[in-house]
Amino acid sequence: MPMPDYSGEWPPKPHDLAADMYGEYTAWWSGNSDDLAEIYSRAVPSAPVRPSQLLGGVRGALSRFWWGRPVFNDTKRLHIPVAADLATMSADLLFGQPPTWLCTEETATDVKGAQDRVNTILDGADTLATLLEAAEGAAALGGTYLRLWWDESVAKKVMIGAVAPDAAVPQWRYGKLAGVTFWRIIGKDKLGTWRHLEHHEPGRIEHALYCGDDGAIGRRMPLDAMDETLWAAELVDEESSIPTGIDELTACYIPNVRPTRRWRNTPGLSPLGRSDFEGLEPLFDALDEAWSSWMRDLDLGKARLFVAQEALEDKGPGMGSSFDREQEIFTPVPGNQMLPEDGPNQLVQAQQFSIRVEEHAKTCQDLLKQILRGAGYSAADFDDADSVSMTATEVSARKDKSNQTRNRKLLYVQAELRPFGLAALRLDYKVFGGPDFGLKEAPELHFPVRVDQDPVALSTAISNLKIAQAISTETAVRMFNPNWSNDEVEEEVARILDEVALTVPDPDGGEFESAEDEPRNDFQDEVEPDVEVAEAA
Repeated sequence: MPMPDYSGEWPPKPHDLAADMYGEYTAWWSGNSDDLAEIYSRAVPSAPVRPSQLLGGVRGALSRFWWGRPVFNDTKRLHIPVAADLATMSADLLFGQPPTWLCTEETATDVKGAQDRVNTILDGADTLATLLEAAEGAAALGGTYLRLWWDESVAKKVMIGAVAPDAAVPQWRYGKLAGVTFWRIIGKDKLGTWRHLEHHEPGRIEHALYCGDDGAIGRRMPLDAMDETLWAAELVDEESSIPTGIDELTACYIPNVRPTRRWRNTPGLSPLGRSDFEGLEPLFDALDEAWSSWMRDLDLGKARLFVAQEALEDKGPGMGSSFDREQEIFTPVPGNQMLPEDGPNQLVQAQQFSIRVEEHAKTCQDLLKQILRGAGYSAADFDDADSVSMTATEVSARKDKSNQTRNRKLLYVQAELRPFGLAALRLDYKVFGGPDFGLKEAPELHFPVRVDQDPVALSTAISNLKIAQAISTETAVRMFNPNWSNDEVEEEVARILDEVALTVPDPDGGEFESAEDEPRNDFQDEVEPDVEVAEAA
């Protein structure tokens, strides 16, 4: 399956529709107020009324956003980065606690050797940082790509990189990624816009260089035509490809969540996934408007003085007049400009508007709750001030919404990340050599359990259960440490039992060789004769 013959507009249809939506999501994600105003205005800001505001449909609705309205005065437009906070919170929920890759006898023959290599490639700090980056982009744009790359001058292992969906053109087969072309602009000059395309398919990675303009891909050029792709020209074969030596695809796509409501009936776009921002754009816009109105009240609430002409000091011809706020005595002006009878009360008037703090705060708080509910997150996870006065049980209950969203997203992550990990291990063996560890299938991937209960409340519950003899020591250890492995639990249980074991010392200073040598207490002497009689009967 060679690289598609790209020509004409870029990005190609139907991905041009997705590119427009990615631009809108990126503006909210980055929080750039200039980009927001540009996207929602699409006209000269000084125009009193834009024709697009009178239209129906999506274009008219977007142009009537608060960010799309013309600015007649020097109005401050402030942006609250709630969208960026949502994306960051989603990434922290998924990979704030790193997952664990586990090799077993079912996955590899050499379990220890395979586990060591898995820890090097898939469980390192660089991989975790890449997964956090990818998860944040997936929450904002609806999904993310992961690709494998290697460079012996950088690291002696296969590396994992994250690619945003607005820089890729995928090929699907039954909703699964069958191939993908990553692209990036590497330069602009008098000849046009230069793009480097990197096409991944099973068994090979093809590189191509195109020269066109901002809206068209243009014609294909030799890889050595630009310094940025000279390295690829030295590595590719006669088909402009680099063989990988494995049957797996060296890239994967992880959707944020499905279905994609906006494009569910659009071929080529329905498998992309849904952004956390989808459908929340009007609420983002309303929150920015409410916050800017609050800040406008602060400006209007500043005290301002209205001073009569008689109280101004003339600076001379062409120099204007001024008012000295520190002056204590003002002399009335003779003639027709005499002050009225209540002159001292009318000489200077102060004006100060009230600041509607409670109204604005309540509005912003309600809008934020609607945004969190629409995105599928709990207010308690968003550092809500109301949770401070709550009990630990109430806070844990309020996090159920975030836990449900996390579990849903983890299904997509596990479905794609585990086979991608197997491809990384096999590619690492082909590129860097060494033992293959007898890999049979992908290593197991375990995500830690998110513990929301307060440690004090949890310990109290475990203590009550132990007193009631309702749980064993092993169960108690697992309850308090749900993310421990079986070996860790067994070692902890053994240590606890050793510490609490009852030892009865010999009064004579000796040691009991067997249980029969141990002295019996009075209770045993009284009970055992009855037992013998009962047995004889």
